[in-house]
Amino acid sequence: MESIVFFGKGGIGKSTIAANISVLFAAKGKKVLHVGCDPKMDSTLSLMGRRIRPFNDQGGSDGDALRRSLHRSIKGIDCIEAGGPQAGVGCAGAGIGAMLDAIKDSSLIEKEGYDTVVFDVLGDVVCGGFAAPLRRGFASKAILVVSEELLSLYAANNLISMVNNYARNGVFLAGLAVNAKDKAAVRLAHDFARAANTRVLGVIPRDAAVTRAEKARKPVVALEPRSEAARSLARLANEIASARVPSSPPRMLGPAEFEAFMDDRPVKPATKGDKPAAVHAARKNSIAPSALLEKSGFSMTGVTGGQVVCSWKGGGTTFRLFIAPESDARPGMSAVGNWAFCFLPGEEPPPDISREGFNAALKEISGLRFDDFISAFSGKLDFYSNVDSFGKTSSHPLLPDSDKPEEPYIGFGQWQRFLFSDSSGICVPPGSVMVEHGDNECRFSSCSQTPLSTFQKIAGLANDSTPSLGPLLPKEDHMIVNTDFLYEDAVKGDEKKIADTLAAAAARTGAGGLVEFYSGCSPLILASDVSSFSDKAARDLGVEVLRENFNSFYTQTPEKVRARSAFVARRLKALGRVKPAQDVNLINFGSSREPLTALLAAKGLAVKDWDTEFYKDIASSRLQVLSSADPVLTGAFDKLKIKWVAPAAPYGFVATNSWLRTLFAALGRKSPPEGFGPSEKESAAHAAAAKKLSRFAAGFVASPGEFGMLEGTWAVSGVPLISFLSEAGLALRLFVHAAGPEVKALAKTEAAALAAKTGTKPRLAFFDSPGALLKTLADDRALRLVYSDIPLDPRLSAAGKNSFSVAVCEPGYEGALETLRRLAQLCDWDFNERYYLTKSV
Repeated sequence: MESIVFFGKGGIGKSTIAANISVLFAAKGKKVLHVGCDPKMDSTLSLMGRRIRPFNDQGGSDGDALRRSLHRSIKGIDCIEAGGPQAGVGCAGAGIGAMLDAIKDSSLIEKEGYDTVVFDVLGDVVCGGFAAPLRRGFASKAILVVSEELLSLYAANNLISMVNNYARNGVFLAGLAVNAKDKAAVRLAHDFARAANTRVLGVIPRDAAVTRAEKARKPVVALEPRSEAARSLARLANEIASARVPSSPPRMLGPAEFEAFMDDRPVKPATKGDKPAAVHAARKNSIAPSALLEKSGFSMTGVTGGQVVCSWKGGGTTFRLFIAPESDARPGMSAVGNWAFCFLPGEEPPPDISREGFNAALKEISGLRFDDFISAFSGKLDFYSNVDSFGKTSSHPLLPDSDKPEEPYIGFGQWQRFLFSDSSGICVPPGSVMVEHGDNECRFSSCSQTPLSTFQKIAGLANDSTPSLGPLLPKEDHMIVNTDFLYEDAVKGDEKKIADTLAAAAARTGAGGLVEFYSGCSPLILASDVSSFSDKAARDLGVEVLRENFNSFYTQTPEKVRARSAFVARRLKALGRVKPAQDVNLINFGSSREPLTALLAAKGLAVKDWDTEFYKDIASSRLQVLSSADPVLTGAFDKLKIKWVAPAAPYGFVATNSWLRTLFAALGRKSPPEGFGPSEKESAAHAAAAKKLSRFAAGFVASPGEFGMLEGTWAVSGVPLISFLSEAGLALRLFVHAAGPEVKALAKTEAAALAAKTGTKPRLAFFDSPGALLKTLADDRALRLVYSDIPLDPRLSAAGKNSFSVAVCEPGYEGALETLRRLAQLCDWDFNERYYLTKSV
């Protein structure tokens, strides 16, 4: 089956040429499908003699809609038009993709037995949507329609890059079709073809017969088959039919090269003979790019910011380089083929030592492409395997077999991570409405706290003890709505959906309310501009509309904090003066609220019972106690002079005592008769538990920069882990990922700062590989517990240790005793030590 796609600058004559090529193939007895991929819907005009109803107007995207879109034309050619939105509305590329998906899903081409499929694609490629025939693997031959004008060649130069990008899907550039206005100037197109390592398939001269055929809405090869244009098109069809994959791919001219071409300065043609001998030998003998790079002294060490980091050794010194695609080259980089390089600042080889050797090595590899460097680093030969390998370090070739991480979710370069920083987020004020403009599936994107999660951090003051047996819908709250952005909205426009949703949200939040409108991934690229609709809603409906990208409901930004804080202040102010009925209102404490309420009641404070009257609870309480200093709430409280505190979390006896003292001081109350501390019974139980735990040690695996996160930050749900575990009687260890002396020195400085803050000095141990970490953990016999945010972390099981996290911690005096009991149970449980350790070490 022959599949041909025509690309080129808008107005260059693609539709005219594509339609005539379809007729010529059909005249040879081929069964032809002609696919118009342009919202103008004019590709099939000369074949049908009229406009046809496009696929995107059929009211569906299934096989039935597809068959209703097919129309039989001249020579038995079946025609279909993708169609698209009105001018300036929606996304034509999404419409093309929807049609091609329907063709693929229904197996239309195979079932109908088409011999030839011709795709006529809209203009120059400005987004991936217009490259859909290549992205989805439909086309095998690409034809670029050009003229002798420089701008058409400029477009063709970009299109060459596109075709090369999708060569992995089986498409190749067959060549150029020159729609000439001036035959004498066609030489320019031939010169460009030579420079770009492709060829001219045919030249169609300016001919009045083409104009007459367009007016008659007929192909010129059918209306005037003896015209010069018709004969040229016939020759072009023969060249297309006989085109085969070239021995070497075309190349996009770099910016400097194309400028030289435009200025009629020499551009060296890309031919086989111009490639370095070393690269020819490598290709001929199937030597991998990595072998050639190694032979030339280059070593790939990393990938960052779309650039490859490598090193080259010369003159007894190792120099590091950045290698980037030429299209992304920054000022100061030197271009080589389709890539460019620069040395790290201050690491350029001195001319008298290494430059000559480096230039020789550079010449050896100058025929490689940027993809070859990626392949050399990842160990994979094709694009998709390269991408896949960066997420699965367990198969990465740069790691020795004994040092391969256990699980792919530990990610590229993440094998040493055990502590995953979290954010408490900011308050979403009750009564505000959040609109998520995106696919319905986005409602599942926040399901992080379920048994199916990789990271299990349901703990701390915001702990939720409700059992969860499957994925939750975190956005099913009646104040969080999803617009269910569909393909149809992308193609035809989503203005009505946006306007209707904003009106419904404004009605729900009420006058003076707050509506937050979040554009998801698909609408961000494909949908309408929201600003005009949000401005109109704010003006006509009397609400504030805050616009944000993505579903970042809980992410803190200055504008979001301002809007939410102002909304909270408006709601509280609307209540007027309310006589306080209780001492304390606990805010954002989750299931920790119940034990803390009991603790406060035992000390003589009245705490507001939990109900759904968020603003009335605040107004009727003398003191607002926050689990953290949420800027949304504190901003509103400060504005209205409402008293609040956010003391350090009450974990452990010392921290709980301090928490109680802070609340009493803020209320101006005297100490309770029994004091702030635990009872004698609780103290005795704590002493006994701490004595038992003193035989064991607990450890943390961390890198410099993470030490401070262990003491009372939201990375550990507010729990002061170092102080709490030290108070519990456990010896503490810090296992530090540090490969060099500078990092070790930094680690020691940060450890000293942590000791000064907590009064506890954990013992330091260093490692530089997974194998070294495994051995270090396994050799420490007193060590029973190691912190990890990954439940049942297999890295720790393999070392014979038990993982723990803040999920075991409970607040208050009774909570501290329960936490010590859980820790003791984990220390006594030696299954991993008896089973895994004997197999792993």
